[in-house]
Amino acid sequence: MTDRQGLRAMTTLARLSARGLGRALRPRSTGSAAGPAFGSAMRRHLADPAVARQCREVRLVKLGPDGGWQSLGFDVQPGDEVTVLAAGGFWASKLLDLRFGARMGIWLRPGAGAIVKTPADAASLRMEAGGPLHIVAKPPGEWADESGTFDPAFPRGGVSGEIDACVIVWKEGALSGLGAMAGAGDHGGLVAAALERARHPVPPPRGWRYLWRLGAGEIYSETSHGGERRICCHTRQDVGILQFPADFPLTESTRLRWRWKADKLPCDLPEDIQPTHDYLSIAVEFEDGQDLTYMWSSSLPEGTIFRCPLPFWDKVETHWVLRADAGELGRWLAEERPLRADYAKAIGTPPARIVKVWLIAVSVFQRGEGICEYADIELVDGERVLKIL
Repeated sequence: MTDRQGLRAMTTLARLSARGLGRALRPRSTGSAAGPAFGSAMRRHLADPAVARQCREVRLVKLGPDGGWQSLGFDVQPGDEVTVLAAGGFWASKLLDLRFGARMGIWLRPGAGAIVKTPADAASLRMEAGGPLHIVAKPPGEWADESGTFDPAFPRGGVSGEIDACVIVWKEGALSGLGAMAGAGDHGGLVAAALERARHPVPPPRGWRYLWRLGAGEIYSETSHGGERRICCHTRQDVGILQFPADFPLTESTRLRWRWKADKLPCDLPEDIQPTHDYLSIAVEFEDGQDLTYMWSSSLPEGTIFRCPLPFWDKVETHWVLRADAGELGRWLAEERPLRADYAKAIGTPPARIVKVWLIAVSVFQRGEGICEYADIELVDGERVLKIL
């Protein structure tokens, strides 16, 4: 870290500490609070005869930040619809006002199947695999594999708090069950929110999928404007990476082209330290596992290049501030980047191929909001064009 970067980091942390003191007097909500009121409300609603008839299995559990996988004591079958209603959260730093709500880190593991994350603190999931169902609360971090093994390189210490969760397996599906439950009452709007999601799910854009490490979400949606496909990004107190497979050679003439319009950035501080690492970007993943991400910044100069400040990602991700002029927010901007030259400047000796294009949205640290749109994404090398969006 250079002297300038170190001074900037200290200044940013000082500003965060001052904000944290102010917010201690006026806390920001990250969802419903954990505690006895949550459990009492859930038991009362679930006891309603109309709701009870819809439930095949129900469990109320408490989740801590340092616990392992908990068995819920029942099996699920492929195709079962499971609703999770959750309250509470974890503090990483009260001084810096770093808190992660229940929507950020509740994961389920059916049998030996792949792990899945709830996209919100009130949401339903369709099980792709069957077997004993397990649950864990895991703040943002990294897994060793898709079966839910914790990576020992990233111990989960220094985090406090708890999450209360109600897990329901429905007999006739989430839509029917939540409809009955909404008639019995609510707690903090959780039932209403889960019912709205069941009625109006937000699928990922066609051909894209969320990175399994961070889990699926509702951040990205596909729209059409005058026949033109667009991807809308709306992030609020969450994180998600959307990926598109792109097997493409990396040569001197390889270009990434796209258009984007950023309407709101999720952070108003320099994004190059962990507590403020909230941003919007488009990225390219290469066959060596490295990714180069072109980002909007609220505070860093255009042309700034830095390694990701987050554990795990500091080994594989490099950021390039492409846009930082607040006067350009709300405007469509056309971009073109020489990927091989950019890789050589930002990372080192370039590999031979590109493997994926990503869209990244992070708003979990400062719990802000980011809004952006993307269009006309393509990889180009001479006459060869891979249309991505």
